[in-house]
Amino acid sequence: MAIGGRLQTVKKTRVYEAIVDQLTSLILEGVIRPGEKLPSERELCEQFGVGRNSVREATRALESARLVETRQGEGTFVTASPASMVHVISEKVSSDAESGIHHLFEARMVLEPQIAALAAERVTDAELEKLEDTLRRQHDEIEGGRLGLREDTEFHLGLAEAAKNQFLHHLLSSLLNSLREIRERSLRRDESVRLRSWEAHQKILDAVSDKDRNKATAGMISHLVEQTPSRN
Repeated sequence: MAIGGRLQTVKKTRVYEAIVDQLTSLILEGVIRPGEKLPSERELCEQFGVGRNSVREATRALESARLVETRQGEGTFVTASPASMVHVISEKVSSDAESGIHHLFEARMVLEPQIAALAAERVTDAELEKLEDTLRRQHDEIEGGRLGLREDTEFHLGLAEAAKNQFLHHLLSSLLNSLREIRERSLRRDESVRLRSWEAHQKILDAVSDKDRNKATAGMISHLVEQTPSRN
């Protein structure tokens, strides 16, 4: 595993936090993958230019975040699950807002089109009725001058329920919760933003109701592209 060239000498006051930040970024980017072994404590000390105590503190912090696991006599291995990565990315939003938010939106772009496709294949009549009711309530909220954020969230999670995959539902719920503040700000901009969101939801629901996974996927991608904040 050639990561030595990606590590930088630590110069921050709280040394172990800087180590955690660098290793977390490498895990997020897939440079260090689940199941891979981290360099030895001695190697990390040399590559970071720090003492053993700092490396050990960093390792304990990564273990607490469920990103790594130390096995006696074997070393420290990456054990990050998608659920734990959501938590880590959420934490990074507060320290690196632009990068963290875009990580979260990228994660939505990966997950939700597939969720919509699965929902189109697996949705039941009862779930369709529930989704239709959610959109009726979202429209009523918008017409009443309110945001409809709760109904917006219910719709996306309702699709995840229709996809019949509890793990995807859990993962999406974590993502939406992490993005709640920025989603609320977006909906507050003006009523047209809220109406476009409802209209996009209606198109997605129509595709799901027609069992058309391609249209459901395309509708979700279009919806998320409009919602994703620009880096400019």
